[in-house]
Amino acid sequence: MARKTGRTGRTALGGMAGKKPGGRNAASQPQGIPVETAIDLAYRHWQAGHGQEAEILCRQVLAVWPGQCDMLHLLGLIADGAGHADLAIDLLTQAVAVPGAPASYASNLAELCRRRGRLEEAERAGRRAVATDRTLDGAWSNLGIILQQAGKLADSVRCMQRVLALTPDFAAGHNNLGNTLRLSGRPAEAAASYSAALVLGPDYADACSNLGGLMAAAGRSDEGLDLLRRAVDLAPHLGDAYINASALEGARGRWSEALAWLDALRDFSPYHPALPVGRARALAHLGRTAEALADVKRALVLHPADAEALAIRDRLADAGPAASADIGEARPS
Repeated sequence: MARKTGRTGRTALGGMAGKKPGGRNAASQPQGIPVETAIDLAYRHWQAGHGQEAEILCRQVLAVWPGQCDMLHLLGLIADGAGHADLAIDLLTQAVAVPGAPASYASNLAELCRRRGRLEEAERAGRRAVATDRTLDGAWSNLGIILQQAGKLADSVRCMQRVLALTPDFAAGHNNLGNTLRLSGRPAEAAASYSAALVLGPDYADACSNLGGLMAAAGRSDEGLDLLRRAVDLAPHLGDAYINASALEGARGRWSEALAWLDALRDFSPYHPALPVGRARALAHLGRTAEALADVKRALVLHPADAEALAIRDRLADAGPAASADIGEARPS
């Protein structure tokens, strides 16, 4: 991990608070070590999976060097790993505010904000990262994904193209560009990007799934299904491949097969967000109204304004009085 400290000097830290002498802790955390050594050792601990030891060193450095950006950054990564996303964002925000903080820190902040749905903050941090270091391909990639999710597709395409100008052999970069091109209504270019990803990484399951879904949408169902089956063989828990395969089978009226893909997905990912509405669609076409209504209810709990779930519910309203009563219960409050 690239790091950059904000000052020089050899301030020594005291003993490791809360640690008993002897064993691995005493051997790997000597007393009276210089600050720079403690910073490096903290990152080594974190990379080795020793988060507690890393956190102790971070806090000791910050006690003698308040605002040290490397330690604020590492504390943020530790907090994120422990599931404390908002604390992680706060710590990385402090790290990024330190003059001379590396671009990678701003890019990490952007990614954490994106995961929390804080897209405006994510975009600001991502743009700061690429302004700080215009050669940092990971920062351009993060920013491109953020802009894609924000609906700024033209800007996202430019970011993804910049990634590939810097690292043309980056298979995930071609796949990400394909995703943005597909969302931009440019399916032929998207297919070319997915194909390029597969040339670079023949076992790249995400690209198989994405290209398979695109081929299915273009009416090339058999080729699409072959790619989707390959994606599942490569990554049996790749949920989107099952969703794409189900949609493909449904598009050609094979609703039992469509439902079978979704049941297979439910076996390992029962809370996949696309599962309830997909099952409701298939079950409705199979005439299994009561089961379809149950999944419509689940879909509307997750997304009360889901247009497809609402449309399925309205179609099922003609199924009879009993179904209508159930549908009334399914309406969002």
